[in-house]
Amino acid sequence: MNSILIIGLGSIGRRHLRNAATRFPNAKLTVLRHRQEPDLEAENLGATIISDPDEAFGQEFDIVVLATPSANHIDILPDLIARGYNLLVEKPVVSAVADCDTIIQSLKTAPAATRTAGFNFRYLPSLQKAKDAIDAGTLGRPARANFTAGLWLPDWRPTQDYRTCYSADAARGGGVELDLVHEIDVARWFFGELKLEHAHCARLSNLEINANDTALMTLSGQGGAPLIHVALDYVSRQRVRHYEIIGDETGLQWDLSGHLNRLTPNSIETVTVQNADFDVPQTYLSMFDRIASAIQGNTEPHLQTLEDGIASTRLALQARDQGTLI
Repeated sequence: MNSILIIGLGSIGRRHLRNAATRFPNAKLTVLRHRQEPDLEAENLGATIISDPDEAFGQEFDIVVLATPSANHIDILPDLIARGYNLLVEKPVVSAVADCDTIIQSLKTAPAATRTAGFNFRYLPSLQKAKDAIDAGTLGRPARANFTAGLWLPDWRPTQDYRTCYSADAARGGGVELDLVHEIDVARWFFGELKLEHAHCARLSNLEINANDTALMTLSGQGGAPLIHVALDYVSRQRVRHYEIIGDETGLQWDLSGHLNRLTPNSIETVTVQNADFDVPQTYLSMFDRIASAIQGNTEPHLQTLEDGIASTRLALQARDQGTLI
């Protein structure tokens, strides 16, 4: 790729900028942000910073990365779609159910382009191995699945006051249902389209936030899909990301700390404990590689379309809206 635009220069925007500079060292890098001021890191990476959207969109780019807070996506994403840009849109795609409908409608009349959602866990090799096992039928008939993720919000971005970050404000797209939407997306990826059966979401800790810090939800799928339980929180003092899928022949246990195991009637078998299979930072680079390959016409499909990302986002929003305890 020769020309890349990054919209937004928060923590995730900076990650994408660094990765773009690493993967495409000869590309022209441009950053669109709401204020025009020098930025040492961007300058060191050779990026040009602009604050005028009209100036940015008067140029051609091989890919545009939308990395502003999710609540702001709706302000610019329909226009990006209509202009025919190849897109990588950070998750969650939007922050309101009505905005999901707006984006889907925009896509119906959009010029052809490669448009992807940034659910980078789909590029994690250990989870790809788990999906392969599910798709191959080695679990037999799946009966239930649990997806758990938790962290202590003040520790997530230690250089930033958690009370001022977007995670603390539902109006800006924060809240545990959207921040930890990976678990919902992985469940859909593993088992297909899902229906929200039940949700309870609330702020139950002493965290000083205006968003839910805890969410529990039950999802169901179409014929043959298991019952799925998703538990998310901002409260766990030690980070946890643990998945379990139980079938009537074998089961799987995955943990981001570094193991994927198969549960058989007589033993626990190691599928992988290789560090590379659990390397989350690498997933962002792999995502760039797959998108670049698709843009260049490679017939190997990238792992997730923007429409697919909207479906996962919609489930998270439904859980938030239907399950919030008043």
